[in-house]
Parts: sequence; structure tokens; C-alpha cells
Amino acid sequence: MNISRHLTGTKKRGVSQIMGAMFMLALVVPVGTVIVTKGLNEVSEISNRLASGVTFQNEGGREDIVFEHVRFEPAGNQVTVSLRNVGSVETTITKIMLVKTDTQEVLINNKALVINTQPRVGTDVVTSANLQFSSRWDDPNYVNSVYKISVLTEKGNFFEIVARPFNT
Repeated sequence: MNISRHLTGTKKRGVSQIMGAMFMLALVVPVGTVIVTKGLNEVSEISNRLASGVTFQNEGGREDIVFEHVRFEPAGNQVTVSLRNVGSVETTITKIMLVKTDTQEVLINNKALVINTQPRVGTDVVTSANLQFSSRWDDPNYVNSVYKISVLTEKGNFFEIVARPFNT
């Protein structure tokens, strides 16, 4: 027996394979646990952010407004816009704008609106225009013009119609 060891001239020294595997496992498991835990937390946070954004965008896609009637008050500067929410979610109108198309004059730019409309319910938006000449819609400067009326909702949707006084 001693002859074979003596012929090779080496003595077996070192760490056994089992001890080496246990040592590596003792280092890798805690580091791996920390990395996996952090990764799972980040993934769930990103998932929650995306889910809330998708819900908001989906609701915006279900908004729909139809202009039923536009009334220009002949003896004054009032405009009544009758709208109907034909979408499937509640809509909040945040801005209405009326532009005279031939001169690009902005007659109504109401940014301070907060009008809630329920699904399948009609709503009237009554506002006053900034008429410079006579403050009346029956003035010749305003009667024969075409006006673009635009409505912006809280979810960022934009609806518009073209109208003429006394012909809508």
C-alpha cells in the first residue's frame, strides 16, 4: 500500500468536494435570496403602475359625447350647447372653446369648467361669448359665419362640431 503512494510522490491534501459544495452554497443562497426578493418587489411595483394606467386609458376610450343641439341666443351673447354622454363611463367636461372659422377669432375659451355627465344622460352647457361688435348673435358680423365648437374632457378626449347661428 505504501508503495503506490510512494511511487506517485504526492500526498492527497485539500478540501473535499462535499465541503467545497457546502461552502459555495453558504455564500450563494443568501445573495440569491436578496436578489430574488428585490426583483419580485420591483416587478410587482411595475405591474401595479401599469395596471392603474391601463384602467385610466381604458376609461378614456369608453368616453363618447354627441352634440345634440347648439343654440345661439339672438338678442344676447349666450350660447347653449346640448350634449349627450353616449359612452359607458362618467365624463367630466373641463374645457369648451368656440372659434369663428373665417377669422380664427376665439369667442369662447372657458377653461374653468367642471361639468359631470352620466352615461346616456343629456347636459346643457350655457356660456357667454366675447362678441366685440354689438354683443349680439344677430349682428351681421356674426350671423353668416361658421363656428367650430370644441369640448375637452378630463381624460383628454376631444370632441368638436361645426355650427352656424340660427341654423343648427
